[in-house]
Amino acid sequence: MSDINEQLAAVKEEIAALEEKQLGAYAEFGKLAFPELKDNPAFAKSAAEIGEIEAKIKSLNDQEAELLAEQQKRDREEKEKIARFTCVSCKTVNPDDAKYCENCGTPVGELPREYCKNCGTMNYPGLKFCGECGDKLPE
Repeated sequence: MSDINEQLAAVKEEIAALEEKQLGAYAEFGKLAFPELKDNPAFAKSAAEIGEIEAKIKSLNDQEAELLAEQQKRDREEKEKIARFTCVSCKTVNPDDAKYCENCGTPVGELPREYCKNCGTMNYPGLKFCGECGDKLPE
């Protein structure tokens, strides 16, 4: 019985994959035919709808790019905050308002020279360029 169920599931999966492939083929066909048909009055409503969809897609792509940029900015700021309050001597992460490391007393609150302000990566001491993004590190 399970053999039939497995075969049935495999057939259903293959049907779904072919239907998805068919839909993709129709979409590609439509894209190829669209330029020739968009000025035809019989297709005016569909052409307008496609234009609206394309505009919405562009708007959402722009929104996505803005959100990704904002997320990257926040990630960089968080890395900077952690780097600023991580002790260079003992690597303890201190609270935001700490002036000295709670573990060893070393002054904290400034970004170490090894911190890349472009991507937020901590680099080994003595490097001139960030190992992650290639940006010049502070002297």
